This record gives sequence, C-alpha cells and structure tokens, in this order.
Amino acid sequence: MLNSVIEMILPLAIAFSIGILMRKKNLMNDNGSAAIKTIVSKFMLPVILLNAFMFADYSKDSLAIIIVFFLAVLAEFGIGFLLRRFIPERAKYFPFVFATIEGGTIGYPLLAMLYGTRGTSDMAIIDVAHTVFLFLIVIPILQVVDGSDADFRKILKNAALSPTFIAMVLGIALGLLGLDTRISNSSFNNIYRTTVSFLSDPAGLLILITLGYDLSLRADLRRSVLFTIITRFAAMWAFCAVSCLIIFRFIPYSKETMVALILAFSLPGSYAIPMFGKFEGHRDYVSTAISFSTLVTLLVFVGLTVYINL
Repeated sequence: MLNSVIEMILPLAIAFSIGILMRKKNLMNDNGSAAIKTIVSKFMLPVILLNAFMFADYSKDSLAIIIVFFLAVLAEFGIGFLLRRFIPERAKYFPFVFATIEGGTIGYPLLAMLYGTRGTSDMAIIDVAHTVFLFLIVIPILQVVDGSDADFRKILKNAALSPTFIAMVLGIALGLLGLDTRISNSSFNNIYRTTVSFLSDPAGLLILITLGYDLSLRADLRRSVLFTIITRFAAMWAFCAVSCLIIFRFIPYSKETMVALILAFSLPGSYAIPMFGKFEGHRDYVSTAISFSTLVTLLVFVGLTVYINL
C-alpha cells in the first residue's frame, strides 16, 4: 500500500515544487502563470467537463446529492457573513472565499488521479449544485458588495457563453441522449478514451505548478488568511459530515461518492471569484487565501489516497 500512496503523492509534490522553484528562480512571471490557467480553464477543463457530464449517472440519487450540497454551501455562505466581523480588515470579501469551492481546475483533476475519468462523474453532480449557487447567488451578491447593481442578464449571458458552461450543458444533453452508452459499446471507445486522456491528463500537472508559483504569504496578510483557512475548513468538514449522513440515508453507500464529497468539501475557494469582483485593496488577500487553502486541499488528498488504498 505504501508504494501506491507514494506513486500518487510524489508527482504532486514534484509539480508543486516546480512552481515554487520557478518563482524563486524567476523562470516564470505572473503573465505566464495566468496563461497556463487560461489553457486549463478554456481548453482542458471543458474536455474534462464534457466527458464527466456525459458519463454521469442522472437519477434520484444524483438529485439527492445536488440538493444536499446546494443547501450546505448556502448555509456556509450565511455563516461566512456572521464570522466576517472577526476580521474587519477583510470582512468585505471574506464570505465569498469562505463558501465557494473550486471543483473545475482542482476537483476534477484530483479525483481523476484517484479513480480515472470514471471517477469524475460524482464531481460532475456536485458541481451542478455549486455552479447554480455560484452564478445565481454568489456573483450577484458580490456585485452588490462591490457597489454596483447585480446585472443578472449579463451574469447569465457570460455564464452561458463560457466554454465550461457549454461543455456542461452539451455533456448533460449527450448523456441523456444515450451517447455515452453508444460510445462505450462501439469500436470508437478506445480512440475516444485515449483522446480525452491526452487532452485532459496534463491539467493536474499544470495547475499544481501554478499553485506552487502563486504560494506567498506576506506578514500583513497572515492573521486574516489563517483565520479564513481555519474557520473555513472547520465549517466545511462539519457540513461534509452532516451532508454524508443525510445523503447516505437516501442513497446506497459508495466509497467513490464518499471520497468525492470529502474532496469537494475540502476544495479551496472558487478561482472564479477574483474574476468577477473588483477587490480594491483586497485582491492579495483573496488570492493568498485561495492559494493556501489549496495547499490544505492537497494534504486532504494525501489522506484520501491512503484511504482508498486501504
């Protein structure tokens, strides 16, 4: 079992260390990091999402996961507004880092490392709930906090035209039409699987390199970032425990689904948040809190790697 765990963890540590080294040696700048994230989010992630949603299991069990997860992150969002008074210097944007998750560029690649592309179907179901929560609740409130009226039409238009959303909708449509079964039972299956793997497998490596590059903690940010990380994960794991108890009362227990839920509740704040807010004077706090939360996510991933190999 030890060898299996090392096989999973060592590549993560190397990729993360490469990112740190590239910052220290000035081998990459912020523009390079942003370019890599664009490649992952605009090209690789849509491939992952299309495949995940096309092969996802749409049933009453899936609906139970969607409803419970949506209510959990909604409650988390409310708690974020209650706790923000403890860090008044960062209170304005604390709830948005506190309650969102990054299922796309982190959740899917990590789960794929554990179970392959077949394992991403559970994350796809969870991501449905979070996508609705993010675009219909979080972003409109974020715009109000920024001092501008929430333009729902613009938000929905931007969401509908994004490659990730198009991939999600197309994947769901193709799955409901039964294309997943047709592919699996055809001679084209191996070609399809090989192509998807070729286009999506590097996503985990690339995003880990950028995370290592982004990792930096200034002295003036330490208190607020540490408070955010500690309270956020304490609340997330509490909601994870409650959600699992509720979900597995309605659907049969599955180790893969359990791992997907634990990973989902352990993901960092959404990388989309810095893209939709002004964050005047707070952008470093938001980025640093998300980066260090990602480090905690990787530690949880190590624990999950041990768990699935038991």
